[in-house]
Amino acid sequence: MNVEHESHAVQKEHEWMQQQETISAILEQGMEKFVDDIPNLENAFEGQEHTLCCMDEGVPQGDMRSAGSGILTEGAQREEFIAKLRAAGIKDVTSHEGCGAAGLYRERHGITDRTVDEIAIEQAKKMADELGVPYKGHVTELTRPAEFHTARVVYVDGTGRFNPSRVTELPAGFVVSARFMTPEQALSEIQLAMKIAFGEHGFGDKFTQDDPLVVITIGDSTEADFGGEILSRELQAIVGKKRVRVDQFSVPRTGLREAT
Repeated sequence: MNVEHESHAVQKEHEWMQQQETISAILEQGMEKFVDDIPNLENAFEGQEHTLCCMDEGVPQGDMRSAGSGILTEGAQREEFIAKLRAAGIKDVTSHEGCGAAGLYRERHGITDRTVDEIAIEQAKKMADELGVPYKGHVTELTRPAEFHTARVVYVDGTGRFNPSRVTELPAGFVVSARFMTPEQALSEIQLAMKIAFGEHGFGDKFTQDDPLVVITIGDSTEADFGGEILSRELQAIVGKKRVRVDQFSVPRTGLREAT
């Protein structure tokens, strides 16, 4: 093991243990009970930013989230995604440094003359243009180590307003804004988040049956199609694996009303 690899391993262990108490509480109590004990939970649903950003846990600025700010979404799914974002009052779009989704886009399209960051910026600007809103800029300071992802949870947001960085008790995680997506787009992004988490750029083999990756659906109690139990039930059959736990909670009507 070289020095750099050993340093990353030590840092990963530190980041893992930093979250252990919170994740253990979620696994033991269930997410519904866990959030019941958070007095300021409604702050995660203030919904005032309306920025389309990446689902990356290291990019906390934004409450409309998709891999690479929608970079991988094409065709009819992209059209529906854009229409829903417009209807919800989107204000702007960002990209970020070292975006994995932009790297995947680069690979899929065989692009060799531009860097990942250049592609992330270019495609975020294109998305902003299609949405008819400003491109807000390229985030260069992440709230996670640049070398790897620290997410131990994947949030599947049925409210379209969720930002876990506003509440310190909530673990950081990938956020997929399923409220604005077709089921196919949402599933594809959830699977991408899981692939990253289980890969070398995530915690990988540290996820076990006893310490699984937690996929948390967030239901909107005002919309039957986006109830937490419905989203959770749909995901259970699809992403159910030995190293994955699917859990859910729903946002109280009062919290959603205040966020409007």
